[in-house]
Amino acid sequence: MAREINLKRENKILWIVIASILLIVFSSSLVLFSVYYFDNYSKNPYVSSPAQNIILLIGDGMGEKHIEVAKLYEGKELTMTSKFGASGELITRSLTPGPTDSAASATAMATGKKVGNGRIGYYSGSNLKNFVEYSQELSKKTGVVTTKSVTDATPAAFSSHVKNRSQQEEIALQQIRNSNLDVLFGLGQAFFEQYEDEIDNETREYCVSFSELSQTQKEKVYCILPDDGISTIGNDRTLAVLTDKALDILSKDNNDGFFLMVEGAKIDTASHENNIQSMINELTAFDDAVAVALNFASANPNTTVLVVADHETGRIKIPADAEAQDISDDWYKTKNHTIRNVPYYIYGPGTGELPSILDNSDVFVVMCQLFEINSF
Repeated sequence: MAREINLKRENKILWIVIASILLIVFSSSLVLFSVYYFDNYSKNPYVSSPAQNIILLIGDGMGEKHIEVAKLYEGKELTMTSKFGASGELITRSLTPGPTDSAASATAMATGKKVGNGRIGYYSGSNLKNFVEYSQELSKKTGVVTTKSVTDATPAAFSSHVKNRSQQEEIALQQIRNSNLDVLFGLGQAFFEQYEDEIDNETREYCVSFSELSQTQKEKVYCILPDDGISTIGNDRTLAVLTDKALDILSKDNNDGFFLMVEGAKIDTASHENNIQSMINELTAFDDAVAVALNFASANPNTTVLVVADHETGRIKIPADAEAQDISDDWYKTKNHTIRNVPYYIYGPGTGELPSILDNSDVFVVMCQLFEINSF
């Protein structure tokens, strides 16, 4: 009997020890995450120069090393690395420990609020007002352009509110019925073709090809292309062409200004696949779109161009003798997102006023200051 009591006592002590160890591990992890989370916040940025127009270009999955690889392959600087007034780093974490996903990072940039991975403009049971909605309250025109489905995470964060990024049917319906976008370009016909009659009206046109897009004269245009509809080759079906058309629509007969978000979405796709040549093609095509935006801003000095990434994908490591080697898929070290900081570049109003390190939620803050929106 005494032996049985001792055994029970020992088991109880063992469970107490195990529970204590688990509590210590959990507490330590929480402390480390909190230190990581709060210590990496930038100082609150402040921009005093107003802008009439903002063009935000997001290279999905694009880290510093991705850009270096593209420069190695091209043998020259890119537009984003050579022609912008200032640059720095962007911290990309979300409320989920570890790497962010595109949904949470884009939501931070679109709303200024941190959310967990998977959330789109939504937190704790409530919708988060996004920058497109703030801009529209100022009578500014708004547009979203991407090389993937317009219902994907990044464009969705600027045009919808859902609990999970997988709700693409709901995202499409919100983009059609609630977003009031002047421009929506990208892929995703399967989500839109059944609503063609609802999309197309007196002021808004529904296009399904570059040819139709080039001919439209309407004030608002949704161009939803087939899955192979956007090319990285220098022809008339590129992200640069879509960006140029979006700027033409948004700036025409417009004295109030506009906000345009342009995403090079497949830099991330190629990096998940560890396909370095595909990544280079997507990144250089994205840089061509950056050049279009920069040309517009050069001709319209009241325009700020911001180039950022939502996160880094692939943890590229460039060998010391890279210039003597062929560029290789082996330079990728993972197929996943990472917690690496990503670069940002700025041109136009606000240049020279930003700290060297920003948080992704600071992108929203900076854009609000540029449009003189008091939302924080």
